[in-house]
Amino acid sequence: MLSPTGFKLTINREKFANTEFFITSFTIPDISISPVESKYRNTISYEAGDTPTFGDLSLRFAIDEDMKNYIEIFDWLKANTANDSKNHGQIERHDMILSVMTNKNSVNKQFQFKDAFPTGLSGVEFTSTSTEVAYLQADISFRYNEFAIIK
Repeated sequence: MLSPTGFKLTINREKFANTEFFITSFTIPDISISPVESKYRNTISYEAGDTPTFGDLSLRFAIDEDMKNYIEIFDWLKANTANDSKNHGQIERHDMILSVMTNKNSVNKQFQFKDAFPTGLSGVEFTSTSTEVAYLQADISFRYNEFAIIK
């Protein structure tokens, strides 16, 4: 049986080393095709559409004490806005690979997301009323141009 606890993320180790290390969960995006309606002699039938649609890639990560990984994603997201003058309107994209590991910690399957960029970063709630330490986490959503299973 496939274990849900063995996985790792690879983006760009120089820029996103903290984010890669602290990923705690991910969801493989959904895929769907829109059916095409066909009418013939007062009868409606359906055929499979020709273009698959992929959902967002969703990741959750534990926030490190210095918030380095949160800031990495925050800066990437902010740099991709039209108001940022550094990129001159160009979106910063990176290929991402999510590797699912076996029980012996070797790579079993890999999911590749080409030209990925963040589209959302959740808020983070701080509270002083908690009776136990629950380390903070945040969610990230990504869009990408291509999704493939490469192994």
